[in-house]
Amino acid sequence: MTKKVIIAASELHRAAGKALKRVALQDEHLVVERDGYPVAVLLPYREYEDLMRLRALAAHRELVSALGQEAEKQGLTEEQLSSEIEEDKRAVYKAAYGSTPD
Repeated sequence: MTKKVIIAASELHRAAGKALKRVALQDEHLVVERDGYPVAVLLPYREYEDLMRLRALAAHRELVSALGQEAEKQGLTEEQLSSEIEEDKRAVYKAAYGSTPD
């Protein structure tokens, strides 16, 4: 179980190396406070990567849902939508690189 520890910004400034070691090796989340207010969190990099992956998946789901709703409004089938997306991808590629991908 991850342990949440509150640390003052001044303590982090004085002992950054020690704080980083705690986060990396002792499975701790350090909540950094300044003037009694939380301003940042230090957590192991692997947890940060997991968090970013979850956020990307959530954003992707929202995009797919919005795209599906818009396609439905326009009366497009899944096949038509896929075709339009492929055409747009080729156009963007051509604009960026001067030719279409093989």
